[in-house]
Amino acid sequence: MDRKQANKILGDKIKDPDGSLYSLKEYLRWKVGDKKASLDGNFTADDLEAIAWWMRKGNSPGEE
Repeated sequence: MDRKQANKILGDKIKDPDGSLYSLKEYLRWKVGDKKASLDGNFTADDLEAIAWWMRKGNSPGEE
């Protein structure tokens, strides 16, 4: 997983400018700095991998 793949998978769930994740359709809520995300919906393995990648590296400039 890299930034380009994570961006493609997460799309509009990435909230600018801070990079938090949020979606009401398939509930996803994560704020930058939180250790845990709230999830309630149907997520693929790719979705989950992108979410985990974003939580670890999404706000770190230069992380690919």
